[in-house]
Parts: sequence; structure tokens; C-alpha cells
Amino acid sequence: MRKPALLLGLCALLPGAAMAQHPSHASPSSHAATGARPLAAASVAKAARPGASTAAPRVVTIKTMDYAFEAPASIPAGATTFRIVNAGKELHHVWLVKLAPGKTVADYMAAMQATAKGEAPPPAWAVDVGGPQMGAPGALADGTVNLEAGSYVIVCHIPSPDGVPHSAKGMYKALTVTPAKAPAAEPKADVTMTLRDYDFVFSAPLTAGRHTIRIVNEAEQFHEAFIVRLMPGKTAPEVLQWFESGAKGPPPMVPVGGATGLAKGRGMQFTADFAEGEYALICFLPDAKDGKPHVAHGMVKQITVGKKTAAR
Repeated sequence: MRKPALLLGLCALLPGAAMAQHPSHASPSSHAATGARPLAAASVAKAARPGASTAAPRVVTIKTMDYAFEAPASIPAGATTFRIVNAGKELHHVWLVKLAPGKTVADYMAAMQATAKGEAPPPAWAVDVGGPQMGAPGALADGTVNLEAGSYVIVCHIPSPDGVPHSAKGMYKALTVTPAKAPAAEPKADVTMTLRDYDFVFSAPLTAGRHTIRIVNEAEQFHEAFIVRLMPGKTAPEVLQWFESGAKGPPPMVPVGGATGLAKGRGMQFTADFAEGEYALICFLPDAKDGKPHVAHGMVKQITVGKKTAAR
């Protein structure tokens, strides 16, 4: 699994609190993060009238805390936008895992404990289907995933300052996805990001403005996309150096969003506003062959977001 030195870097992004990148799979946990808006309870809101074949994705708001999720126990199948409202002191993400029929959350957590100890690989019956990465502190983060009916686990694999993943502290929750007569449709994306071993490939250069990006994993193993905007004059290598240093000094970047773990062939979408400037794309997940973070295999890329070209 991952080494805390690299993972604990993100802790400094939230004053007085912790945040680091997540392990591929880890052990159980369920509690949350810092909030932008007060929320009495997690809610499910339909963005369009039921029964409409062109229904927009349902919006499911998930309140994250240290260390728990406040989320619905059941939602309909189809395109679903998960929106994180962080009410904790640490940063959190939403990582969705689909379980094979007959498998339970307890089975998943036991398997993850075995994986964390190096006793077994992640189970083939647990499929990573993505979810929203964390955004900047105080901001909302969301991501849209097309869910099939079945049993899922919502989990947060981000480590605390002590190096223990939030999942191991109880930050996990069962989710049942029920069949829907008219599943909501995914929003139209204007850019596609393809995840490969070990690269991020865009269908077109990113320009300033709002973009809906579809992230698809075409690699042989699972990947994530952690997207950050670099502070003026900073570079992607400096971001990695900052992580390696244990987050000493001011952070050289601001999180923008992206996708949590996606298994081969899986995809999701997220929408964000991009200002002109330099950005870095990073995958911290452990490699299936040697266990090293994918970033150690070169899965980090710096891109420039330029001015939007005026339409002719």
C-alpha cells in the first residue's frame, strides 16, 4: 500500500487539519469534512420529472464528517451526481465500490484489511466505479457516475495525519441502488480525459471556462485523476516534492476535482470552472505489480489552460 510520507502532503491544504491522498483500497471508515454550506441531512433531489427519458442526473448530497458519511441508504439507478458538503476538519472524498451479488460491506472491509496487511490483493468482486475528488477547502466537490442496480460501498480512503486511512476509522457506508424505470441520463461532456498506464490523454486542449469532463479508464489497472491548479510559478514536480517533504511550507497548488478510483473500462464525469494557468494531473494509486504509487511510474502531467478561443 502507500507510504504516509507521500500521502500526508495534502493535510496542509486545510488549516489545522489533515488530508492526504488515498490508498487504492483500504480498510473501513465513515466520517466527514469541512463544509461550504450547512446541511441538516444528506438529501436526494431529482433534477427532472420522474419517467422522462431525458431526465438530468439526480443530485445526491453527501455530508462528510470526521469520520462518517451522512448519505441516503438507497437511490435509483442511473446517472447520479454526488455532491460533497464537507462538515469535518479533514478533507474527504467519495469513492464508490460496486459489490458482486452475495457480497456484503463486512466482506469488503475484511478483504480491505487483508489487502492493507499485504495478505491478499484487492478482491475481484469489488469494482471501483469512481466518485468526486475533493475540491478546494470551503468549496463543493461533485462528480457524476452512471450506477447500475446493486449493492455498493461509499468509502473514504484518504489518510489522516497519523497515516491511518479514514476507511479504517469507520468512514464507509452501504448504499443500495434500486432498478429505475427511466434512469437519468449522463450530462454531455465537452472534453474526454482517458486514463492509461501511466498517462492522462485529453481529447482536446482545455481552455478557460466551465467544462464537463468525462474521465474514462482504458488502462489495464485502476487509476484516479487528482486535478490541481498550480500556484503562480509552481510546477508539477514541485507539487510532488511538497508531498514528499510532508507538506512543509505553503501548498503549491489548489485542488480542482477529478475522479476517485476507476476500474478498467469504467468512467464518470465532473464539471468545474478552469481559470487560465498551469495545472497538474496526478494518480497516487498503488501499482498492481510493485505497489508503488502510479506517480512513481510517471503518472503526473502538467498542462496549460489557455484563453478560450472566440467562436467565428
